[in-house]
Amino acid sequence: MSKIVFLSDLHLSPTHGFFWDNFRIACVAANAAGAAGVIVNGDLCINGPDSDAEMDFAARALSRLRGQVLALPGNHDVGDEPPGQDPNQLIDAPRLARWNEAFGSDRFTLDIGAWRLLGVNAQLFGSGLREETEQTAWLAQQLAGAEGRPVALVLHKPLFVESADEAEATASSLNPAPRAALLPMLREGGVRMVISGHLHSSRDRVVEGIRHLWLPALAFLGSASHGGTPAVGAVTVDFSGPEALVAELLLPGAVPHDLAALKGHGRYKFLRDMPPCPPEAERSVLGDAAA
Repeated sequence: MSKIVFLSDLHLSPTHGFFWDNFRIACVAANAAGAAGVIVNGDLCINGPDSDAEMDFAARALSRLRGQVLALPGNHDVGDEPPGQDPNQLIDAPRLARWNEAFGSDRFTLDIGAWRLLGVNAQLFGSGLREETEQTAWLAQQLAGAEGRPVALVLHKPLFVESADEAEATASSLNPAPRAALLPMLREGGVRMVISGHLHSSRDRVVEGIRHLWLPALAFLGSASHGGTPAVGAVTVDFSGPEALVAELLLPGAVPHDLAALKGHGRYKFLRDMPPCPPEAERSVLGDAAA
């Protein structure tokens, strides 16, 4: 099998269960997809950078998925790289350690079908942490070992929104300096595809010879201002041949939540600030994986 299910931006929480039903629906669809595995592409949590309980809840929730499951962190899991979406939640060593304790690693290599998939921690790029240097060296090594396979880079944030020469530092994508350092390595290393989440929008286009696939979110709709199509959903990607085949994974009953409406159109700045509303099915997180 060479098909992978991609889920992104789950935003799960034991205290704020707004999106639990969408996740439950996605688990059923993913388990029935006949895929080789599932990649969860960041933002598993709402308040992961500051909550052990939330990180544990997200890790236990993924046990509902069958087969191999690989998870990458997002900014709502380990914090942002500077300057960040929220200056009070920037990535640091303790936050990274919390993720690794729950999920084992923040990067992976997966050879599947004709391709090599390399998953990395997007929030490390530009962080200045020791782990950023380690990840860059690891990435170079894994690219060198691809042995002619086309490579897909998987990470939470897109490399850029419209073009690689964007000069403004933004929370929407990698910042200019780390992106400028990374792109030559990717081009020389045979990267043919970049798969990202974060923007809660769908988009699939080729820029300077590299295909950039934006994943829909499971939680809520993104903004159309980024250029993609705001979307709640999931996809499968078949890596059996030289061209990856992307298909929508149908999620019957999933709700395309409106974030602004959910937060009372400005009443609450962050979801974590809202009154607790635990998921009704919280007790089933450790229950039947097929429920």
